[in-house]
Amino acid sequence: MRKLLFYLLAFFPLYATAQQAVNMKFGKPTDEEMKMTVYAADSSAEAVVLCKLTDVTYTIQQSSFLVDYKERFRIKVLKPEGARFAKVVIPYQQYISINSIGGTKVTAMALPKPGGSSDSYFEGEGVSMTEDFFGTDADDIVEDIKAVAFNLEGSKVVKTSLKKSDIVRKKLDEHNCQVEFTVPNVKEGTVIEVEYNIHSQIFWQLRDWYAQCEIPVAFAKLDMNIPTYLIFNIEDHGIQRLTHTCTAGSQKFKLVSDPLSNPMTIGTNHYIYTGRDLKAIPKDDYVWTVKDYCAGITAELNTYRLPGMSQMDFAKTWEQIDELILGSDPFSLQMNAHSPLRQELQNAHVQDIADVQERAVAVYQLVMKHVTWNGKYDLWPQPTKEVLQQGTGSNADINMLLIQSLKDVGLEAAPVVMRSRDQGKLPHNFPSFQKLNTFIVGIKQPTQQYAYVDASSTGGWFNALPGTLLVDRARLLLKDKKSQWVNLQKICKSQATTIIEATLTADGVLKGELTSHYNGLAAVKQKGDSEVVPFNIQGEVSSGKISVCPFPPTLDLRHPKLEAEHRLMPVEFPCEESQQVTINIALPEGYALENAPQPISASTPDKGVNGRYSVVSYDGKVQVQYLFSVNKVSHPESNYEALRGMFDMFDNLTKEKIVVIKK
Repeated sequence: MRKLLFYLLAFFPLYATAQQAVNMKFGKPTDEEMKMTVYAADSSAEAVVLCKLTDVTYTIQQSSFLVDYKERFRIKVLKPEGARFAKVVIPYQQYISINSIGGTKVTAMALPKPGGSSDSYFEGEGVSMTEDFFGTDADDIVEDIKAVAFNLEGSKVVKTSLKKSDIVRKKLDEHNCQVEFTVPNVKEGTVIEVEYNIHSQIFWQLRDWYAQCEIPVAFAKLDMNIPTYLIFNIEDHGIQRLTHTCTAGSQKFKLVSDPLSNPMTIGTNHYIYTGRDLKAIPKDDYVWTVKDYCAGITAELNTYRLPGMSQMDFAKTWEQIDELILGSDPFSLQMNAHSPLRQELQNAHVQDIADVQERAVAVYQLVMKHVTWNGKYDLWPQPTKEVLQQGTGSNADINMLLIQSLKDVGLEAAPVVMRSRDQGKLPHNFPSFQKLNTFIVGIKQPTQQYAYVDASSTGGWFNALPGTLLVDRARLLLKDKKSQWVNLQKICKSQATTIIEATLTADGVLKGELTSHYNGLAAVKQKGDSEVVPFNIQGEVSSGKISVCPFPPTLDLRHPKLEAEHRLMPVEFPCEESQQVTINIALPEGYALENAPQPISASTPDKGVNGRYSVVSYDGKVQVQYLFSVNKVSHPESNYEALRGMFDMFDNLTKEKIVVIKK
């Protein structure tokens, strides 16, 4: 018993020492950090983040808050190519409308009324009450930037510091900016240290925080001390999960606006998120947003109160968010207005087209004749009259014009809001206004179902949206709390059917034509619903045998090469798809199939991918049947080996040759 107690007592101090081994003091890397040549947990790493620290603190003003983010990180460059991490980009925001509290460009929306009602706002005659408290805009300020490269030259550590003249500030658009700089004298063996502060008036948003990146991270820590005046929904995510604690704390403060006042103490929620030995999450061709799988947190304001005021609720339910969007000026005023193309629609007698889909197509074509998509996705549309005058606009601008025009010809149309796949997934544990970034158009059909279209859709095909918009959680916004979720991945699919009629000659020439029919996204990709393509393939002739691959090289068979042996993340495809090919070959006189291979039928364990392949011979002909279907958009990493095997198998089958022999 005494020995056991001794071992326990001995163990805990060792454990604590290991926990404290991370060097959190910036300005002087340790000897071990300077001499490191390989990261033991990943010997292939070109660089490693040794330490990443983020501290989030609030300053309380008389009727507002300020939030500060203190960012520090240390990187060890292990290989020459790791020197690319000397370049640092810091995004920040400017001119964010206070009236939006959770989104931008909502120029007439104020804070929700206490008690959570979202159908009335703190507004007077054309003036929001929030403007009296905060002003009209809020900004981030990136300041106190320090960056140093530490290099070991002989036995001496040489420091090279970033110059202020090397810091570049860029404005990307109306609201988004970034700071850029490259830490000087970075090479293999360098230890990089970067420190900066973001001083933000955008107190109602917490910046997304990611512990992982494309190189390994030895240690990462997020420390947030948030006044209990502000309650956030917080969701942690990632393949590797963070450890976290939340404890009650306190904070002393003096009002910045009243420096002579006595210090006050308020309660806080103190959050600490920690990650250790986090694996590299590199860029990947088979996921839409790598950050969805990085360890980190996302948050959104739930409730708040200003000092001396009652508690206010914000976006506690999706129904509240529905009402916030539909009640905002960019939506409510425009969705109740006529289209500026109304007269032209009437002159063209579009309203007299009996078939609903044909009428909707006519509206789409007329709208797109007047405006072109500028390549940008947005949530908040400009006034449609201005868009028409400009002749170009974001998808939101054109989609609002489309909704107005559809309604003017007697069709029911509604916005369908979402977070596009290239921006990441919506949080699972709480409703999110802040994460929505665009909308498409839903058009009600006689079946009471909806067809979907977007200004970025090529050719105006319905239910054939670009891959980035094929989300599994889109919200169809309808009045009177009748909004509903839509899984666009089950609606927008790609289907291709090909029939090949060919003749094989005695000198080994396979000649014929392939006729393909396309539906959904396949029709968009091919820019048409059918095509006929002639082909001519020279096979091999030897000793009375002819061998030839029956699949023409012009046939587009989509088999992605999944080359990695192992995988951390799921495999994501643009959409569900199926491809069916039937090949009928007339053999030369006196020839027959040498050996018919056994038919193959295979699938992944979850039936997410399945395929069939067969070769049969009859009456001087050979028929090859091929079917390959992707029935799920996202495939878990646990099925990766089976998925990879399926694609490799069917890719090889389409390269195999059939052999016919002279009788």
